[in-house]
Amino acid sequence: ANGNYRNGQNETGWGILEIETFNDFSEEIQSYAAGLIEGYCERLHNYIKNNLNWIKLKVNLLAKKDIYWHNTFTQLTGINDGYENNYYGEEEYYYIPNVSFKNSSVLLIQMSGDFFDLEHVFKKSENLEYEPSHCSGFIKITEGNKDLLMSHVSMSGYNTMNRILKLYKFAFDKKQSPGNIVSFSGYPAALSSADDYTLTSAGILSMETTIAVFNEPLYNKVKSKGQLHCWLRSYIANRLSVTARDWVRIFGRYNSGTYNNQWTVLDYKLFKPGQELPKNDLIWILEQIPGLVVSRDITWFINRYGYWPSYNIPFLSKISELSGFNEKGLLNNWWRWGYTPRAKIFHRDHNKVKDLKTLKELMRYNDYTHDEYSRCKCDPHIQLNISTRGDLNPKNGKYEVSGMGFRNHGSIDYKGTNFELFKQLRFEVIGGPTYGGPGNLPYFSWSNTKINTTHYGQPINWNFTEFTTIVIPQMGITFIVMIKQTEIQFFTHYVPLYNHSET
Repeated sequence: ANGNYRNGQNETGWGILEIETFNDFSEEIQSYAAGLIEGYCERLHNYIKNNLNWIKLKVNLLAKKDIYWHNTFTQLTGINDGYENNYYGEEEYYYIPNVSFKNSSVLLIQMSGDFFDLEHVFKKSENLEYEPSHCSGFIKITEGNKDLLMSHVSMSGYNTMNRILKLYKFAFDKKQSPGNIVSFSGYPAALSSADDYTLTSAGILSMETTIAVFNEPLYNKVKSKGQLHCWLRSYIANRLSVTARDWVRIFGRYNSGTYNNQWTVLDYKLFKPGQELPKNDLIWILEQIPGLVVSRDITWFINRYGYWPSYNIPFLSKISELSGFNEKGLLNNWWRWGYTPRAKIFHRDHNKVKDLKTLKELMRYNDYTHDEYSRCKCDPHIQLNISTRGDLNPKNGKYEVSGMGFRNHGSIDYKGTNFELFKQLRFEVIGGPTYGGPGNLPYFSWSNTKINTTHYGQPINWNFTEFTTIVIPQMGITFIVMIKQTEIQFFTHYVPLYNHSET
């Protein structure tokens, strides 16, 4: 069943609930699912409503004296007003800067990652798959400390490949907002990356890989008041942080227990090519579960081992214990830090990374039919790698863990940067699932895949190659903003993407 609930009581006196069921199931199952969805929609709506009311109270009370609460929902309101054409005044396209705290479709886009855990909080289904989407993260110091590379591969449903590379460049007071310029991979209408992979003008690069919460009673710690969702805390941390230590401290406030991740935060300002690495504060990690945030300086790790891997398993013992990973790791190395297949591949191959080219090769690596670490007690017995392709697994296979089998899930991109690119807030990217390489994998195509899901607006064939993001002062559709007292008017004109005389 699908459900949609909209609270229009202030406008019409009515709330509107739409429930749709499907004839693939018996009438008994359809009826039960309809009731289940109705209860879920209303409980979720009330939770979001109460959370927004609490945020509104804090913003109204503190925004003028605490930069933490300043401007975030103003930008969110602007996105929503632009999307809904909520203009004001006698003439069209006049907008009045304002702050709204309504439960809108644009807000729900921001919360896409938080819904991984909210589905458990509100028990959307009794048979929820425990594990959210996977990602792979990696940092490498090259020989002689000549370069410092940082990369991330997002893994998600192939229907989520409507991607956007964003650059926000705000003329804010740099003392108050050191991260006034941010460059990141993201999604339409989303203020934060959600991958996450974000470069800031303060010299900070933050990324995350999601961790599951197997200890379900922890979700009782998720409340509608006194907590801020992950997207908002990461947005604020990226804007306000000067150091990696700052970032984890700021992000750790008001933990919502939703979109629980292992965050890796690198301070590129502390790296000097060819010189000895600092002993402290170069790299911090933060791990979050409902009710607890733990952060640590792990600069020692890259000094000792020359790399840092992140692969959806907690590194910190307290988080591993409370989340349930310790117990799950006794059942299968799939959930065990240092022993899961991606951990072994990273440890074996990290010294092959010498530059951006070899970084890309490692992060797009998938030779699942030959690699010894891809083996599992499955039929077929080959599944696992750095950039997964769940669409290539047989539907009728037998797997140790459901996440190993055929499903709408796999790598959907590649992002990688080094010291020189980062100084310009640039990074290399590839859109789409991994293909080719030593495994000679076919590229993903909606024309022949067995994945059956909507993919509006996507290209059919995903055989793209890498390119480097370029910061151009004027590109594409440019909006000229005219301010008249408290009103803003937008005029649109087209500026060519490239000056052909310079290409």
